[in-house]
Amino acid sequence: MENESSIKQMIHNSMQQIREIMDADTVTGQPIKLDNGVTIIPFSKVSLGFASGGLDLPAKQERVRKNFGGAGGTGVTVNPIGFLVTYPDGKVEMLPVTGPEEVGPLEQIAEILNRAPEVVGRLKELFDDVDAARDGN
Repeated sequence: MENESSIKQMIHNSMQQIREIMDADTVTGQPIKLDNGVTIIPFSKVSLGFASGGLDLPAKQERVRKNFGGAGGTGVTVNPIGFLVTYPDGKVEMLPVTGPEEVGPLEQIAEILNRAPEVVGRLKELFDDVDAARDGN
């Protein structure tokens, strides 16, 4: 019971670090607003694991405070999913980075690399439209 505050403090510190890492911008990213009214919002899948624990060890001689040991760990992964594109006329389009099937990390990396030219091309088209509108074409 004496070290309950140590365990609480350890868990509190771990959760505070998670709050600093994770926020809404981690999942949905900052919107990119183009001059032609198009908005591009990147979004990701976030996975989080957390573990924490502690123990009191008995001492050979009675002490005012017992020996305390504690540990905590956190793991976070962020996987890009795609881009949400909204147009001024209300149309919304999703540009996925990966396929709809559930695949492993290596397959996801390969799929991202394979789809990169397509996604970059689509985004370039949107930016070209902005440039054309700005130039009056």
